[in-house]
Amino acid sequence: MSDPTMAPAVTNKQGGELRILCIDGGGIRGLIPAKILDYLESELQRIDGSSARLADYFDYIVGTSTGALVTTMLAAPNKDNRPLCTAKEIIDLYLQEGAGIFRNDHKATWAQVVLEAVLLYIKYYDGNNETLLSLHDMLALGSALEPLLRPILDALIIAKGPAAATANGAGLQQLASVAPHDPAVNNGGVEPEEAPPTTTEDYIHEHAGAILQALCHAQGLALDSPPFQEGIKEFAEGLRRTLLNPNFVRHALLRPKYGGEGLRKVVRGKLGNRRLQETVTNVVVPTFDIKRNQPVVFSTSKARQEQVMDPCLSDICIAATAAPTFFPAHKFNALSFSPLKFEEFNLIDAGVFANNPTTVAMNEVWRMIDRGEELPVEEISPMDCRKLRILSIGTGVVNHSYTADECNWWGLLPWVYNVRNKTQPLIDTLMYSTGSLVDYNVTLLFKSQRCEDNYLRIQEDHLDPALGAMDDTSSMDKLVEIGEKLLERPVYRTDSETREYQPVKGAGTNKEALTKLAHQLVAERRRRGAAAPPPILLSVTDITTVVEPRPKRLKSQAYLRRAVS
Repeated sequence: MSDPTMAPAVTNKQGGELRILCIDGGGIRGLIPAKILDYLESELQRIDGSSARLADYFDYIVGTSTGALVTTMLAAPNKDNRPLCTAKEIIDLYLQEGAGIFRNDHKATWAQVVLEAVLLYIKYYDGNNETLLSLHDMLALGSALEPLLRPILDALIIAKGPAAATANGAGLQQLASVAPHDPAVNNGGVEPEEAPPTTTEDYIHEHAGAILQALCHAQGLALDSPPFQEGIKEFAEGLRRTLLNPNFVRHALLRPKYGGEGLRKVVRGKLGNRRLQETVTNVVVPTFDIKRNQPVVFSTSKARQEQVMDPCLSDICIAATAAPTFFPAHKFNALSFSPLKFEEFNLIDAGVFANNPTTVAMNEVWRMIDRGEELPVEEISPMDCRKLRILSIGTGVVNHSYTADECNWWGLLPWVYNVRNKTQPLIDTLMYSTGSLVDYNVTLLFKSQRCEDNYLRIQEDHLDPALGAMDDTSSMDKLVEIGEKLLERPVYRTDSETREYQPVKGAGTNKEALTKLAHQLVAERRRRGAAAPPPILLSVTDITTVVEPRPKRLKSQAYLRRAVS
């Protein structure tokens, strides 16, 4: 049995396969792939020794968003240049730190909402007006105004709003009482002489009660019935909690849902100042630069060639998990001296184009082949999938469906956040569509080269909508259970004709497929040989000057005689 503490030295490149692990994005649902990886790592340890780690067996680990968090934790080095975390420790990290990552301790007030709205308008909608720009600078420094504005705004908005919304069964019942319900009945059966209303508004005001009562009567409802009154009160209270909640308005219109302090604290606390080129195996992390409007893919290969592409792993991880509407974008700079080059990165989550990063991983391999870079195996050419063995793990898909008639009434806010079912249709659609398209294309490519078994995709395609939120930390234990159940499910694959996710005949369960994969990974590692650890690559910041301590000078005899006397 080989010693897993010694990473493989590539002594035999003939034949063999490139081994790639890909992990989807999905927020707290990263617990699902973490559980899958925990089982695979335990199988590797059973076969090849208790010190086995996933990074010892995969040539590339690739992750988007929460997958990037898992990737960096698996591949970052510890003080002994071994993988920083096991898969089990990553599960514990989610369970222990998830609530802190998805938490916002800063409760908004209406004064803050109004002030931030003014600042946003001045800065982004009328940025050429010098007078307004001066006002913007003044207000930006005037956060002390918030306590002064708070009583006024609270009195105008909050105090009146809830009272009007909840009194006497809310506005609809008040609307019904503004006009006589039945003039003939109220006047003893005699029709009064009606004067024509002077305006349309007066006409509607006069007949609104009768119209509303007629509609309710057609539905078998009475305005004075307790069920109707309770329903109206519940509706009004829900409307008040949503539309008159400063936190909701602030998140919907002005700020990300979370400030990101918890995320940065966890990531920087775990990864420290470790840099990309220091990873114990090759890492690939896609992001998207919103200033340059193009993807930026960080990889260990690029980091070893360009200093500006070798930032801290913590910066890469924070940027890769900066999901729009959830966390703020992440900006950092990189500088190299030979040659002199400066790069500014303005990055967000790559889930907008590559929530399933499998093709990003394959493109990185093709790029290295095209540039003539050294790979762990020989006889591999671009678009040759027969030399690849890929494990791709998803974070679950919630199949929310909407009709065209329903979407036709949606504006900006309903597309971004659906209040009725608490989903984010636009983001969910982007993630699902990109992920399913990648899976379909990769499956088709492997099938065309008759190596379908080289690609294993594990995905929960009918996730319970109650577990679909990317930031619901109350469901973490249930997500771990989803991962456990997914291990017992049959292997599924996207059908190239119907595009449906269907079980593969004779492939067994995901657990059996992972056990088989573990044996293949161990066999490939042993084939290459594991006689020497990988070379330790030092970045410029790691090189320090060792100064020998100066030996102590012996004191002179004359000095000693004076001291004794």
